[in-house]
Amino acid sequence: MKKSLKLTIAVIMTAISGTNLSGRSTAVFTSSDLQLERSYNWARAKALSYAHDDGDPVGAWYEAALPNREAFCMRDVSHQTVGAQIIGLAKHNKNMMMKFAGNISEQKDWCTYWEINRYNRPAPVDYASDTEFWYCLNANSDVMLACLKMYEWTGDTDYISDAKMRYFYDKSVDEYVKRWKLQPDSIMHRPQYMNMPADFNPDYSFHTCRGLPSYVENFHGLTAAVDLVGGLYAGFDAYSRIAAIAGDKKRAKRAASEAKAYRKLLEETWWDAENNRYNTFWTAERKFARGEGVPFLLWFDAITDRDRIRAGVADILAKSDWNIENRSYFPALLYRLGYDEDAYRELTTLPGADRADYPEVSYGVVEGVVSGAMGLRPSASTNSVSTLSRVAGHTTQISNVPALGGYLSLRHEGNEVSELENNTGRDLTWHVSFLGNHPTITAGGKKYRTKVTKDVRGNEISTASIKLPDSQKITARAD
Repeated sequence: MKKSLKLTIAVIMTAISGTNLSGRSTAVFTSSDLQLERSYNWARAKALSYAHDDGDPVGAWYEAALPNREAFCMRDVSHQTVGAQIIGLAKHNKNMMMKFAGNISEQKDWCTYWEINRYNRPAPVDYASDTEFWYCLNANSDVMLACLKMYEWTGDTDYISDAKMRYFYDKSVDEYVKRWKLQPDSIMHRPQYMNMPADFNPDYSFHTCRGLPSYVENFHGLTAAVDLVGGLYAGFDAYSRIAAIAGDKKRAKRAASEAKAYRKLLEETWWDAENNRYNTFWTAERKFARGEGVPFLLWFDAITDRDRIRAGVADILAKSDWNIENRSYFPALLYRLGYDEDAYRELTTLPGADRADYPEVSYGVVEGVVSGAMGLRPSASTNSVSTLSRVAGHTTQISNVPALGGYLSLRHEGNEVSELENNTGRDLTWHVSFLGNHPTITAGGKKYRTKVTKDVRGNEISTASIKLPDSQKITARAD
């Protein structure tokens, strides 16, 4: 039996047993909802089967592109990082993000490599030279957002202060934006093709797709798209938060102002009031067109108006033939917005979908279960963790989730009882939430007054903040 096949079988078997290759039981999920448990176990085993440790020139990595391409793409990695973190692939996330950051260059007009293979080279299917390659302009923003998420999950300050990462962030909100005319007051006026070589060939994809203004790659004639504008909002917002964590108040304030400008552009220019929806494409003819893109707008959390968020979700739910890449985002996204039934349907049907072998699917299901259905979200910047069960009538438990330099374990008994164990090496604040209007929450023999808010769908959520020392476990109950 070939070594690679033995390794793949070993990874799958250890994933099923709940033990990773280092011998630690990591992110083991159980539930009285057996369908949910089966989805998670399928996703965890599948995702780990795509992981490769240190045996390749590129270092630790996991597949984040078309299966069997032996490569990882900026967009896919950015959307797989949370799922990867949950199942113990923090080292892989960091290595791949460092590879993207380290290859940004002026010769590529402040792009980096869209896709890198296991040999530590730009994937030939997407790259021929620094003037001939494939690149979606959303990618720099997506990477910044993913890096911020990884800091919040891990507390690893390299995501904030490493010189290579800082260089990538700085160039991505400055020279990159200027070179591709992506500023809020320029993006609607940019040409279809930019930064072209002297021998530009309109029939050569590595010329025409070197700077695509959308993740939607099959709609021709675009100069801007709603997912690009939303992505730029998210990139500048992430940069602002990273700068604030680093103590750079001036850059944080300036980036926050730019983020607001992109959001204003979305609300005043891209919103179609007559049809109660967002336009998605802006063409070279200076006309709006419709197509995909709204899921990314919601993924980037670029909208604040609740009516318009609900309109965006309605836009998604009205379409039944989404590609598998978009569907992989739906569980975490729909749970976050309060559409629990729709999120659950995606979680339990994605493993059997066509093209379920696409790596984003399994990582998306892992995130959908742990951060979505169980609502587990650590925050290094506030030294806290938030939880919210969205699974009624069932007991769900996730054990030993890597977070904040250690591990968290969480158990929910329906929507009424939650138990959190802190083995992170630090004292935390636990923001424990329950669906419904509960004046108090009882935890550790004490009653805590709650703050009641509503999610986008109007569901009431009651939250109390509780001190959770290291190496302690507390049970909280909605009163």
